Amino acid sequence: MAEAPKPIRNDSLLASIKKTKEEASQENTVKLLNEVVRAKLLAPVTLDRDPVMEGEDGQVVLEKDTTISFELIKAKNGDLYYPVFTHGEELRKCSQEKNQHSMIVSFEDLANMILKQSKTVRGFVINPMGDNICFTADMIEGMINEMKKEAAAKEA
Repeated sequence: MAEAPKPIRNDSLLASIKKTKEEASQENTVKLLNEVVRAKLLAPVTLDRDPVMEGEDGQVVLEKDTTISFELIKAKNGDLYYPVFTHGEELRKCSQEKNQHSMIVSFEDLANMILKQSKTVRGFVINPMGDNICFTADMIEGMINEMKKEAAAKEA
């Protein structure tokens, strides 16, 4: 029998956020950024039709042509951001809907969604009802450029 999926938890990311808030040193900030890049985060989504549960493993399958809409939050200045969450408890703080769906997303997923748009969405926010860590498109682009430089240096 297949093992049921484990809930998303990002304990090392949460610890890194806490440490960076206590002391915003360059070392702590770099560790935080590395944790964000490695994390699997929960993003609230709306589906135009309900998913189908398949098998004993609880795997969720979407029908072909299902439309997925990622929820957005608005900053005080009117800018839009994708809210993402380190774990289910944080997601539930923000969601008012009983039948809320969520998807697991990575930094790479978020970067692609944000950087390939026409600046409509300004970035993403981790745990907006708690830690409220904001990553703007410029920050994301800078992180990607740094990762590319590091990868090129390793190949050289």
